[in-house]
This record gives sequence, structure tokens and C-alpha cells, in this order.
Amino acid sequence: MDNAQKAIMIGVGLFITIIIIAAVMLITGMGQDMLVEGQQQVSNISSSLQAQLTADFDESTVTGAQVETAIRRYYKDETMVLIVKNGSTVTNYGKVTATVSNDYTTTSVTSSSYTPTGVGSLSDTANAGTYVPSTAKYKAHLIKIAGSDNVVGLYFEK
Repeated sequence: MDNAQKAIMIGVGLFITIIIIAAVMLITGMGQDMLVEGQQQVSNISSSLQAQLTADFDESTVTGAQVETAIRRYYKDETMVLIVKNGSTVTNYGKVTATVSNDYTTTSVTSSSYTPTGVGSLSDTANAGTYVPSTAKYKAHLIKIAGSDNVVGLYFEK
């Protein structure tokens, strides 16, 4: 009888252990699903916030002071392409680069071994190609990934 009680106790112990392991796995699975859902929501919020912040530059005419302010606001952003076209000189002030088509779209943004032009050159009057006069008028465009509404940069054209 002593062996039968030990066998029953071992069986009950194994059963309880299996139930605890199953509960932990269930809770972990639910936590991972919640984490993935939270990451998707944060990504959506980030995209909509970026769109709201850059909406002022969507096909509008801005002054050189606004161009300079926008570049100083976004030049540290690891995802923004910031292009200023002064006549025939095209300068990228962002930390990433992209090939922008005539409709201001791009297929990809790259950052490997790219060194942006320093923002100090915006006010360098000795360099006509990079100097942005505060009273000059620029046409602003949003650079988007082709086929989507994801804004990846700003394009200012004098």
C-alpha cells in the first residue's frame, strides 16, 4: 500500500507540473501576441505623426527661413531625406540618401556610408550652391516611397 500511495503522489505531482507548464506557455503566448499588436500600433502612430508633421510641406511655397527650420528639425532623423535644390545644385542634408524621381517618389532609402552635407552650409553665403537665403521662395514637396503614403523626406526647390 505504501508503494501505491507513492505512485499516486508522483502521478499527482506530474499532473500539477504539466498544468503549471501549460499555464505558463499560454500566458507567454498571449504576452507575445500583445507585444506584436503593440508594436504595430506604435508603428502606425509613428507613421501618422510623421505625416502630420510634414503635411505643411506638401506642395506648398515656403520661405528660406522655413526651409532652414525644417532641415534643422529633421537632419538628425535617421530616416529622413532632406534635399534642397538651388538652381542646378542639389544638396542632401539628411542622414540617409535616396534616388528621387520626377514625381518626388523613391523606391528605397539607404544610409550605408553616406555623409550628409553639414547644416552649417545653409547659412554659408560664400557658397551659392548650398546657401539658403531666408527671404527666398522654395516649392516644398514630400518624398514618399513609390506606391505608398509613407513620407521619407522633404524636397525643397528654388
